[in-house]
Amino acid sequence: MRLESDGGSIARYDDGGVIFTEGEDGLYLYVIVSGAVRIRKEGDIVATVVAELGPGEMFGESAIIEERPRSATAVARGATELARYDRESFLAALADDPELALRAMSAIIDRLRLTTERLQHLATQHVLDRAEMALTERAILESELS
Repeated sequence: MRLESDGGSIARYDDGGVIFTEGEDGLYLYVIVSGAVRIRKEGDIVATVVAELGPGEMFGESAIIEERPRSATAVARGATELARYDRESFLAALADDPELALRAMSAIIDRLRLTTERLQHLATQHVLDRAEMALTERAILESELS
């Protein structure tokens, strides 16, 4: 996506800055210019990290395409700079750049593949192992938030 010519704006976040939270309206798609973003899904007991993204990667596209609330929370990891696009700008950029549509689909397919692999792993993992993993992830997240 071309930052200046396609309606994108730049947003900056400090380490730990919340970009959006699960359940919010999905107003923007983001492309990481610099820094990193952690995507996590909130649970009853523990949040699960579903993706760690770096420069050049996009996120938030499903909420823009589907016009549905955010399915996860996005948090900046370190000083992070993002190119931010509203639905209208994103759709205009797609019309101008078919390669962008392939990149967006590729990002979605990669996440679906990763989710499928994780689901298969969880389905075959012993219940006690899953509990231990959840407690470990919770401890890691709590230590990072403090």
